Amino acid sequence: MRTLVTMALPYANGSLHLGHFVEAIQTDVYVRALRAMGREVAFICADDMHGTPIEVNAAKAGLPPEEFVERYHREHRADYAAFQISHDEFYKTHSEENRLHSELIYRKLRDRGSIERRDVEQFYCPVDRRFLPDRYVRGECPNCGAKDQYGDSCEVCGTTYEPTQLKDPYCAICMDAGRGRVSPVRRKSAHYFVKLSQYQDFLREWTSSPGRLQPEIRGFLARWLTEPLRDWDISRDAPYFGFEIPDRPPDEEKKYFYVWLDAPVGYISSTDHWARKRGRRVEDWWGADSGTDIVHFIGKDIVYFHTLFWPAMLHAAGWRVPAHVHVHGMLTVEGTKMSKTRGTFINARDYLDAGLDPEWLRYYYAANLGPTPTDIDLSLGEMKNRVNGELLNNVGNLANRALSILWKSLSGKLGLLPGDGEAVKLWADAALARASAMQAYLRFDSRAAVQTALALAASANERLQRKQPWKLLASDPEGARSELTLAVNVARVCAAMLEPVVPRFASGLVDQTAAPLPAVTDHKPIEEGSIREPKPLVRRMEDVDVQKLASRFVGEAPTPTRTSITTSAPTSSAPTSASSTPTPTSQLSMDQFAAVDLRAGKVLAAERVAKADKLLKLTIDLGEGAPRTIVSGVAQAYQPEELVGRTVAVVANLPKKPLRGVESHGMVLFATGGPRGLTVVEVREDVAPGSKVK
Repeated sequence: MRTLVTMALPYANGSLHLGHFVEAIQTDVYVRALRAMGREVAFICADDMHGTPIEVNAAKAGLPPEEFVERYHREHRADYAAFQISHDEFYKTHSEENRLHSELIYRKLRDRGSIERRDVEQFYCPVDRRFLPDRYVRGECPNCGAKDQYGDSCEVCGTTYEPTQLKDPYCAICMDAGRGRVSPVRRKSAHYFVKLSQYQDFLREWTSSPGRLQPEIRGFLARWLTEPLRDWDISRDAPYFGFEIPDRPPDEEKKYFYVWLDAPVGYISSTDHWARKRGRRVEDWWGADSGTDIVHFIGKDIVYFHTLFWPAMLHAAGWRVPAHVHVHGMLTVEGTKMSKTRGTFINARDYLDAGLDPEWLRYYYAANLGPTPTDIDLSLGEMKNRVNGELLNNVGNLANRALSILWKSLSGKLGLLPGDGEAVKLWADAALARASAMQAYLRFDSRAAVQTALALAASANERLQRKQPWKLLASDPEGARSELTLAVNVARVCAAMLEPVVPRFASGLVDQTAAPLPAVTDHKPIEEGSIREPKPLVRRMEDVDVQKLASRFVGEAPTPTRTSITTSAPTSSAPTSASSTPTPTSQLSMDQFAAVDLRAGKVLAAERVAKADKLLKLTIDLGEGAPRTIVSGVAQAYQPEELVGRTVAVVANLPKKPLRGVESHGMVLFATGGPRGLTVVEVREDVAPGSKVK
């Protein structure tokens, strides 16, 4: 099976930050898993190099746009390489290949009657002598009156609007350049629009096809597709860094393709560039009948472009449409949005310059990323605890203990696996675990794959500790050798399971055992061979490492947080995670604690609250005759169906409170931390609803 995998193109307008690497690492883990399973795969990406922000910022830097973007292109390539992102091709959208493919798609749309030219009234800055795109005009929100809002949407109330609807607008370019508040004027300009509604039926079918999108994304798009899609403006006025629109009327000023037309075309043009170097054709991968599974990884902020505009363009041009678009959540840092002013904005170069191991971040992200578009929180304390406790003390310790004893006390020689029933079962379980982990990777669930590897390593560690072969070195050296050989072989399977996540960790075990990792279809142990001198497979993450990175934050370093039980109040801040230095809690009296009425409640039903991304409406049986409704702010941690049927801990004696039009009566308890960020506090299912929790 042939698979072409892409990740969203980073913008060549600045350095990569750790938010970029949520997607890069998740995509790379998936690609490495496909390769391990023997699939033919191409991992394609590029730098997105066009648009007004690049044209403006290049001028500020006193550089031609071409030189400006090339500088970031070199930096991005180096950063991705440092984090072991294994692109087959990392190209650029400012290329002749991309020009040709963009023009081809444009002409196909035009020939199908999907392009319409019409005049548009826009804001024009008389000082800069240019039309102002949405993001370069600011003013008061026409809905709530919030000041200094961009020309497309309000960050305060969430309303979307046209730039010309802003109150008291001003030119953001002039303001940022220190020229003061310049009011733009209205002017008309001819623009080119794609009549996207012509592809509405195709998009309804494409988005609803099984396996194409995650259920959450499919539901989101279904709401968009209930109304006729708006025409899409694919043109921009000069000055603009991009490709000129071809075949324009002789009397018309230059127009340029909007960056969101030629940026995704970069997936095709970069594949073309890669394929030609290998004597192949781009049609082998993107042809409508090529048989390729095209898989896109994107963040949830660009869903509209990749699931509506892009499939319509591909369909119109006769290219192959994606088999799957996988959407991940956004990154928060220490429970808050990445922000320079809050000191939680971390560039990739900051991480590397602080001397931190890239595999720590790869492991932490992969161990937290599941198949849903749930946000992921980077807690440095939790990363330290998980790297040390799971990767080093569990898997690494299993390998290092067994190899060290073999090297120091048994001439570095492996023996035969033990023949007892328990050992046979453990080795059989290792094969099943490997298969389960690989299937989890295919489901985009690296979190489940990592947990499977950790569970297998824990079982092997438990047997090793119980059998204590180091005590048999004098009395039964061959028995000790056999037991240690089993541990080494299970560690090899664990390393093979984790190789997509931590490839250098896995290659270290290959070097020390002088044997390749077992293939997915090969479950033969290595026996009676010689090993090499063992060394630690991963460096321990210390408090000083956390401080080194924290000291590089743009603002003040975040204070450590603690693990606690938290109610699911939707007004609370983002969940905190485990830290190595817990802070003391305030004390309460027994009378105060007794005043909290904790009850066991069974979740009968769960659904999302309309227009509230974080809220779930839960119907809970508390043994009162009639169920209660409780609103919980956990929709980014749990899908509704995941909570149905669970018996949970509920604060039952809280007053009723209206939340987003729903009357909520009580609170469900969740613990902060864990792979989801929030973990529901459960009671045994045989406990009757309404039972007191003491």
